[in-house]
Amino acid sequence: MKKNIIYSFAIFAFGFVVLTSCTKDKEPAVTMSGIFTGSFEGEYEENTVLESDGYQVLVTALNDNKVTIAGPDFENFDVLVTSNGINVEPVSQADPYLLDFIFISDENKLKFTYNKGINTAEFIGVR
Repeated sequence: MKKNIIYSFAIFAFGFVVLTSCTKDKEPAVTMSGIFTGSFEGEYEENTVLESDGYQVLVTALNDNKVTIAGPDFENFDVLVTSNGINVEPVSQADPYLLDFIFISDENKLKFTYNKGINTAEFIGVR
C-alpha cells in the first residue's frame, strides 16, 4: 500500500514538472511581457524622436500568444507570437507594417521595426 502511494506521488510529481515546463513554451506572450529600455528612432505625427538610451517600451500579453507593443512616440500595435527555440518571433507577417520583430529570451532583448507610412518606429532594448 505504501509503495503504491509513493509510486502515485512520483508519477504526479513527474507529470506536474512536465506540464509546467511545457506551459512556458506555450505562453510566449507571457514570457516576454514587461518594460524594455533601450534605444529608439522614429517619427510619429510629424515629430521625430531619437533616443540613444533610456527609451521605454511596454509589452503586454493579451493572451498566451498575442502581445501589445506600446510606447509614447509610436502607434501601439499587436503581434501574434510563437516560441522558436528560446526566441519569440511573429507567427506570420500578417501585419504589413511590422518589418522586423524578435525577442531573444536568454538576453531579455526585444528588437522591432514598425513602419506605417510616415510613422516609423525602430527599437532595440532589454528588460
